[in-house]
Formats: sequence, structure tokens, C-alpha cells
Amino acid sequence: MTEQRTPPSATEKPRIGELERLGPGGREALVIGVDGAGFDALTLPEKRFAYLMYRASIPGNAIAYRQTHRHADTLVRLLEAALTYSAGLDPAVRSALHDYLKLIWVHHGPYNHHTHAKFVPATLTPEMLSTAVAHAVARGATFPGDPTTLLSALYATIFDATHEPVSTFQSAGADIIEHSAVNYYDRGITRADIEALPDEWQHRMNVRFARGADGAIVPEVFKIGGLYGKELETIAHFVQLAIPHAENDEQRAALRSLLEFYTTGDEKHFREHMVHWLQSDARVDYLNGFIESYLDPRGTIAQFEANASLRAGGGLIEKIAENASYFEARMPWPDKYKRTDVSRPVATIVNVLIETGDGGPVSPAAYNLPNYNDIRNRYGSKNVILNNIENTRAEGLEQLVVNEFYLPEYRDAVLALTGKVVRPLHVYLHEIIGHGSGRPDPALTRDPRAALGRTYSALEECRADLVGLYAIGDPRMIEFGAYEESMRPMVVETSYITYLQSWMSRMDRVEGDVREAHDRGHHAILMWLVRGGESGRDYGVEVKKVEGDYFVRIRDAQRVHAGVSDLLSRLQVIKSTGDVAGAQHIFDEFGTKLDPEWRANIAARRERLKLPKLKAFVFPHLKPVIQNGEIVDVTLTCDEDLTAQQLRFRRLEHSRELTDD
Repeated sequence: MTEQRTPPSATEKPRIGELERLGPGGREALVIGVDGAGFDALTLPEKRFAYLMYRASIPGNAIAYRQTHRHADTLVRLLEAALTYSAGLDPAVRSALHDYLKLIWVHHGPYNHHTHAKFVPATLTPEMLSTAVAHAVARGATFPGDPTTLLSALYATIFDATHEPVSTFQSAGADIIEHSAVNYYDRGITRADIEALPDEWQHRMNVRFARGADGAIVPEVFKIGGLYGKELETIAHFVQLAIPHAENDEQRAALRSLLEFYTTGDEKHFREHMVHWLQSDARVDYLNGFIESYLDPRGTIAQFEANASLRAGGGLIEKIAENASYFEARMPWPDKYKRTDVSRPVATIVNVLIETGDGGPVSPAAYNLPNYNDIRNRYGSKNVILNNIENTRAEGLEQLVVNEFYLPEYRDAVLALTGKVVRPLHVYLHEIIGHGSGRPDPALTRDPRAALGRTYSALEECRADLVGLYAIGDPRMIEFGAYEESMRPMVVETSYITYLQSWMSRMDRVEGDVREAHDRGHHAILMWLVRGGESGRDYGVEVKKVEGDYFVRIRDAQRVHAGVSDLLSRLQVIKSTGDVAGAQHIFDEFGTKLDPEWRANIAARRERLKLPKLKAFVFPHLKPVIQNGEIVDVTLTCDEDLTAQQLRFRRLEHSRELTDD
């Protein structure tokens, strides 16, 4: 596939901050370009390592499409070929094609990253797509199959919103596998089919299940020579090249274990990798592997995710990490579920240089790994805050949101404290203390993730959020210098109102039930506090209607703290004991159903203000300087928009050349 490309001018302004808005009225996604501040100060070995792990991230995008839906990879390649050969095409057709393709790039397929609900083109019609494909064929484009056959096979996936409408279905009352379109299972496989398999396969995180010709379930392992083999071979090539430039022995050992995992598919090597990775604490770091299980309706099979990053700061985050044992002891759950041997977790703030797969273009604010509870209990965890993701914003958007969705008595405090105090503190506490806290009951013989199944991810995100809300007013925060003692009541109240109202103001992105794990956690906390938990107590929170619009109001911050404490204790006991019925009750009762009147009101207000539903990111462009086949320098520029970056990633996905293109 050949593409006409115009290089950016040397004097062109860096593409940082808001780049574009996608979808009708710009509401589907806000695209933001981020910088990689601090890269120029790296040593040459650090730059080489960063570049090689950057390249090791790129093939993961192809894996992400294939995991999202069985047709997603074919769909995106068809659209990319049509766009690449669109010179001379009717501008209206090209624009409709391009708009849909951008959303496919953002979500790695036709399902929303957050809601798991299917989306269809806003303006692209079947006739337009046929015209664009025929136009491209006439100009020499090649497609992943006969174009006419492809268009017929993809019709329902692209244009029919009722066809396989949900990628990840976790609601009660129906078969969660049969009703999920995610490509971890052949169509027609049921939950009963999987539960009939040996435990080894049921709890494997790097496997897909197919239906054999004889009707038997066939596990397909993610490994070189197996599923995703070509992509994993390319990833392994760059990981191997990176090893000599690793910062320390732990990082080198981590990469060697990762190579063993990709070669053999044996999860024990990935566990070894995670132990070395969390202990490496390097200036230039990475993430690479099958990490989170949010897409799997059973909460077991993991999505590919990769990044490369460099350290960007410390300070308060390190103080919180140093006091992990203090916070553990003060948690409200029973002492027998508290860790008594808490080692200082690794905690760092980074600027990401690239994120692919589950990590980008839609990015988390932070992550805490590993997900193996036994490794956490023995070795601790690594907590990584993504500084440039958290702090690159669109001008004026925050003021607009606060003025529309917060009651007047909260607005000044929200604007003054959220970005500088409340949001960073909550993220730090969520990741460093929340995910690393608690221990299983000795009588629990399985990992809590396996015991709780479909509710585990939502419970864990909800539990970590509650830890942040519970501890943000702790006296140690004043000792750390996070805020002055006189500000404590305002900081606590602002943390509550920001958390609750922020979730309510995003309800418009949910179609039907709340499905995404973080969203289910947010909603469970809001509804637990509003409804008074399981016993109807007064937790000091109400949803108030003012001049036809809905707002969250905090009547009594101390009662809110009590409600947070009660739910946090309840969830920890559920996790520690593997109480699957208790977990399902909490999230089916409090975390799944939206009030349709609230959602309609929020949607109308966001539509009026043209507020985007999510953020997607464009990352820096790393370019190696090559002399005599060796990397003698690496430069960083911010010269791409979403289209340029995604098409460059496509060109590089199986390339082993040391190049920027």
C-alpha cells in the first residue's frame, strides 16, 4: 500500500493539546496530542531502550483489533486501503469514510472502549463505502480479500446496530459468553462449554477458544507459532534488541522472561516477568503483554497492552508509598483481611512515549500491577501515574463542564482544587494504596479474580476508588504537605462532589446497562450513597433537581465518609472470602442500571454544549538517527495527527528496520 505523504514543516507548531474532535458535533471523542518532556535529557542507552520498546509496542495494535471482534482487523484494513487511495474521490464520501475510520482507530473496532456498545457510521452509507472501495481498486489498492465479498461479509458488522450489539456482556440473567461479541470465543460457544473444560484452561489468561470440526472446544494459545504469532515475533525481535540497553539486572531479567512467555505461551514465565518488572524501578520503563481482562465477560482472558515511558517526577507519590503500611492499618475492614507485611510499593510518575492495544489511543490515567494477588502479597506492586495523559487538556473545557454540571456552591472549590490537589491525590491513593491493599482469607483456595469471575474487575476498581475517597482526608496528608490543615474540610467535600458529579456528568456515554468495569464501580458508589446502601441509611448524598436539571449535592460529608467506609469494608470482605453471590448482588443492584431520566438530562446538556464523551491521544514520534547500522541518537517530535500516526503504525507493524517510518 503506497500513500502520498507531505512531511511537516520544520517550523510547524508542535501538535500538543487539542487536535480535533470526532463524530457528529465533535461529541464522540476529543483527540489530544501529548509531549514527552524529559526525553532529550536521557542518556544514549536510555534513548535506545526507549526507541526499541516503542517499536515493540506497535505490533500490539494488530492484536488489539483481532481481540476486539472477529471482523475488526479486516474492517480497519479495508477502510485504511480505501482512504489511502482516495485521491479524487467525492469529498463528501471521503469525509464520511475518514470520520468512521478515525473512530475505528480510537476504539480498535466498532465497539466503544468504555461502554462496550456497538457504534455505526454517522454519515457513511453502504453505497458510499462501495463507491470508495471501487475507487480505490481502480487506483491499484489491494484489500484483505475480494472487495465485493468483504463488503457483503462486513455489512452487518458496520451498519446494523442490532447485530452483535455488545462486545462484553456481564449482566445477570443471560449467558455472558453467548451474548458477547468479543473475539475470545467462536460464535456459538457458551458459558457451559467453557465451564466444562479443565480448570487449567478456564483460568488461562492468554488463550482464545475455538470450536473444532468435531464440535470440541479447542484452546488457541497466544504465543509465537500460535495465535498472534507474527505480531509476537516482531515484538520479541525488538525486545531482544532492547536487552543490552536495559538499565539494571531486574529489567534485563524481566525482558528475558517476557521472551520466554511469548516463545512458549507458558504463563509461569509471564508471572516471572511481572516480578522482575515491578522490582526494576528504571528511569525508562515499559509495559508489554496481555494485562487487563476488562473485555472478557468472565474477567479472565487478557487484552494486549504496551507502552514505553520515562520518569517525570516523584515527591508526594513517594511519601504515600513510604506510608503504605500506615494506610493499610487504618482501613475500615476487619483486621484479619489487612496485610501485616506491607513492603514499600514502587511508585512513579511518568510521561508515556507510546501506548498501544488496550493502552491507547484511549489511555488510563494510571495503572497498578501485577494483577496476580499472590505476587502482590509477596513482592508488592508497581504504581505508575501517566503525567502527560493526566495533565494535557483542551483549553476552556474544564470551566465549561464545572459551570454546567456542578451546583454553584461547589464551583470555585472544584476549579481551584481538583486539578492540583483532589484528582492527583485520589489517583495516587487509588493506585498505590487501593489496589495494593487487603489480603485473602486463608480459607480461600483460589485467586479472588478466579473466584469472583464477571464481577471481579468492577469490584477491584470500585474498591480502589473507595480507598482514595476514604483516605484523602487522613491527617498524614497534612504532614505530607498535600494541603494545609485549614483546607481539610474543603478538600474532603470537594473530593466527594468531584467524584460523584463527574460520574453523573458522563452518564450520556452509557447505552443500556453500565458495562465497563470502572464505570460500574463509579455507579455502584453513587447509588450506594444515594440509596443508603443495603439498609437504607442516610449517607448524606442526594441527587437534586434544579430548574429541570440534575445535580449531586453533599448534605453531610461525615455521613458520606461513613457510607464510603461501609461499602469499602463490604467489598473487601467479599474479595477476601471469594463471595461471588455478594459481589453479584452489589453490582447488579447498585452498579448496573442508570436512571433513564438522569441520563436523558445529562445527554441533552452535553449535546447542547457539544462536550466530547471521551479522550483519545496521539503520542510523540520517536526517530532514530542511524550511522553504520547503529542508533547514535533518537529524536522526539510531536508532528502527527491521529491519521498520520495510525497509518505510520500500520506501516511499521511487521517491519524490523530501525526507522521512524
